[in-house]
Amino acid sequence: MKIKYLILVLLTCMIAATLGCTSLGMNTIPMDKLKAKYADSESKIIQIDDMNIHYKDEGQGPVLILLHGVCASLHTWDGWTERLKGHYRIIRLDIPGFGLTGPAPDSSLYKIDGAVTLFEKIVDEMNLEKFYLAGNSLGGYISWKYTLKHPDKVEKLILVDSVGFPQELPGIIGLASNPVVRPFARHMMPRFLVDMCVNQVYGDKSKVTDELKDRYFELMMREGNKGGTIDVFTEFRRQCKDKNLSAGIKDLKPPTLVMWGTRDTWIPFKYFANWKTELPNAKFIQYEGAGHTPMEEIPDITARDADLFFSGKI
Repeated sequence: MKIKYLILVLLTCMIAATLGCTSLGMNTIPMDKLKAKYADSESKIIQIDDMNIHYKDEGQGPVLILLHGVCASLHTWDGWTERLKGHYRIIRLDIPGFGLTGPAPDSSLYKIDGAVTLFEKIVDEMNLEKFYLAGNSLGGYISWKYTLKHPDKVEKLILVDSVGFPQELPGIIGLASNPVVRPFARHMMPRFLVDMCVNQVYGDKSKVTDELKDRYFELMMREGNKGGTIDVFTEFRRQCKDKNLSAGIKDLKPPTLVMWGTRDTWIPFKYFANWKTELPNAKFIQYEGAGHTPMEEIPDITARDADLFFSGKI
């Protein structure tokens, strides 16, 4: 373990002696309380493989499916939904392990093949023939892997700071998935670490509100989500150095737009160049000063660009 991570673990143990269980993320928040705050009249449940998957289905027009990244939830697409639902039927879901959906009953669903298979079942259950697809981070990884298998279903694809190439582990993922730390992290996710993650994924820290940090932390406290998050981190730890991680990217057939924040510290901006090499015919937009989740950080600009891409104007 790197020295800085060891120091962080020791600091966490020291803090544990003075803070309560809530600040250390050792408690869970009851589902009824989370639903009261984070579900609404647009919330729906689809039952797949013994899971109650939370999703929202809003708007009218061509179908657009949105997939979020690690530690996040469907709420990370609130800005896009508000701006685009007048022109698109927008479907967004809480990926298993996160949000109100909660943990998968089988950890194989956290592996990319299992995640893609699950998404296939969701698409089939919803009777969706063709649609636009956009994914961020882990959601981008699922999106392009699904598109490789079903190019006939995905009319256009947007990848936002997507997993796609071997890389170094982001700090918190490396720490929490470390074999020494992992058993404890499954039951304890300190508030200060979650807040740190939220700050890291934003390029402009002034846009990180208390409400935003509350949402990320409180949904992490759903029963089973800490363990699900660690399972996802552990799988990413296994895959991040895989030389075959990017296999198939160059074979993507639907028109593709790749978006990236220049201040992304989780999947650094240098990987944007890899996508340009593998997909020379795709469209590319970089967002100066934005971080890992530009669709959430700067929704006005990114939603506008998505609409222009889907409508064939760029």
